[in-house]
Amino acid sequence: MRYRDDEYEYESRRRELEQRRRVRPDAEMTSQRRKNTTGQTAGSRRTASGTRSTSTGSGARTAAGARTASGTGSRSASRTSYSAGAPYGASARTGTSRRTMGTDPYDRRTSDRRTAAYDDSYEDMSTRKRTRTETAPSGRNGKKRLSAKAKKKRRNRKILFAVEGVLLVLVLLCLFVISKWDLIQKASFGKKDVHVNELSENTLKSMEGYRTIAIFGIDENGSHSDVIMVANVDNKTGEISLTSVLRDTYWNVPDLSTGDMDKYAKANNAYHTGEELGALNAINKNLDLQITEYVSVNWYAVAQVVDLLGGLEIDVPETMMGEINGYITNTVEETKSWATGLGKGSVQLKGPGLQTLDGIQTVAYCRIRHNNGGDDGRAQRQREVIGMILDKAKSASASQLLDICNAVFPEIRTNLTLADVLALVPDIGSYKITKTAAFPYHQVDAMVGGASVKVPLGLAEDVTQFHQELFGDTTYEPSSTVKQISNKIEALTGYSAEDRTN
Repeated sequence: MRYRDDEYEYESRRRELEQRRRVRPDAEMTSQRRKNTTGQTAGSRRTASGTRSTSTGSGARTAAGARTASGTGSRSASRTSYSAGAPYGASARTGTSRRTMGTDPYDRRTSDRRTAAYDDSYEDMSTRKRTRTETAPSGRNGKKRLSAKAKKKRRNRKILFAVEGVLLVLVLLCLFVISKWDLIQKASFGKKDVHVNELSENTLKSMEGYRTIAIFGIDENGSHSDVIMVANVDNKTGEISLTSVLRDTYWNVPDLSTGDMDKYAKANNAYHTGEELGALNAINKNLDLQITEYVSVNWYAVAQVVDLLGGLEIDVPETMMGEINGYITNTVEETKSWATGLGKGSVQLKGPGLQTLDGIQTVAYCRIRHNNGGDDGRAQRQREVIGMILDKAKSASASQLLDICNAVFPEIRTNLTLADVLALVPDIGSYKITKTAAFPYHQVDAMVGGASVKVPLGLAEDVTQFHQELFGDTTYEPSSTVKQISNKIEALTGYSAEDRTN
């Protein structure tokens, strides 16, 4: 009978819709709405056709229909004639397969109700697992939108990969440092040989948690230190304070070549008479420090680093043009005594302004002294360049860092052990220069013993300020050694803290 065919077709349609909805509910709804419109139009045409057939049919057929209705009783009451315009696909039976108002899959009015019944979720058929995956609301083109938990998991995975990459680079860098460590020139003295003043317990306690290293920049002859810096590293935060000791500072310079421990001269004279050990002794004695570690580099090493990092962008002032090109030529000639006598090539600057300087040009920028701030200006530019090099090194590639180690290690002299260096490598990304200064804070240019020097105006007072700024020690009291040196400078030069103007 026809109603059985209709019911079979309806059940087939229903199963197909159920299967589609399980795989892609949003796409199914769109397809179903298009079918609804088509189905309703077709149903209207069939209804109209059934009406015309009834009105124009034979009387015998009508009578037969009446007899059937009266003879079958309840059976005719439970059926709806297909030819009388029953909706296409509707079941004529009662019971479990009975259709009710609002459940027609082609009825657009019930699409929202059916979608809500599935709670905006579907079974993940692609993985063949009986799991529920959140998909509401969908993204564009039917793509699934990740839940907050899934997004967090993906983000954590990316972070993990990044950390693993950084660790791999650090491991490779450490291995390379180990393999090239023999290229570095080692110290000829031990850390126990360095002089340290007798410091109070409070002073020693304030220095805990910091690592203080001396940095020396050596001239072409290797006999004088053009750069004297104290790098103070906060072990907790990675913050670095750079203090330049002006090379012309007049203070106590223990002469290791003659044994004269009461000698007073320029600060850079200590390296000339005692190299790194003499320079460390002078710094500790005049500043109440206990530095036992140092790094010495020549200008060629600095030029190499700058070149390997791609140069530095520096604003060269107009007042510097009269000197910088002369220093460029001079530095090219001086580097011939390094690197197997080949030296490094460069070109002179065409004019002032912001520009990218190569290694030799950067070194010349650091060495200019006259008419550009003197020793103070030069020390400030040196700290500026060191900060720029550190910033670029932190963003350099692994291959660049390896090239730097390979080129610079032979030009370095230090008493740091391999273990000391490897301990610093993991935190290299956290290091940042936060403070820079020049010492002494208060000084005056003067002629002493036929030499132009910078006389500290109250060394003890400046050392007190120095400890407050580096270590945050507000209770610091200068040692008897520092007080004695301060008084001796006043006696030899006639200048004291009372001569300060600010």
